[in-house]
Amino acid sequence: MFIDISFFQVEDGMQRAFERDFRTVVERARETAGCLSSELVRLDEPHHYIWLERWTTREQHDAFNEILFGKLWPSLPDVGRYATRLVERDAEGYVVMEDDGSAFEHAP
Repeated sequence: MFIDISFFQVEDGMQRAFERDFRTVVERARETAGCLSSELVRLDEPHHYIWLERWTTREQHDAFNEILFGKLWPSLPDVGRYATRLVERDAEGYVVMEDDGSAFEHAP
């Protein structure tokens, strides 16, 4: 299982707009083959969010990113006006242990 975590900082007063606008991205990911989950999480840290994605494979995630950056993101120009992706905080990785303690077979 491949995990991608993206961090965002949103201008004060624009949280509801961000949540509304980013819903399109979250829902489109959920509809894509290989997406196990896609969640936007408001952090306790003021004005900060993470987008947590779980994918069967990295390749499926990468295929979705082609859609995300090629079609979805350009159709949401307002998001870039009031939200900043904190790339230096982003993280990617593979699950190495399941909830039951067993090793995950697909970790490289």
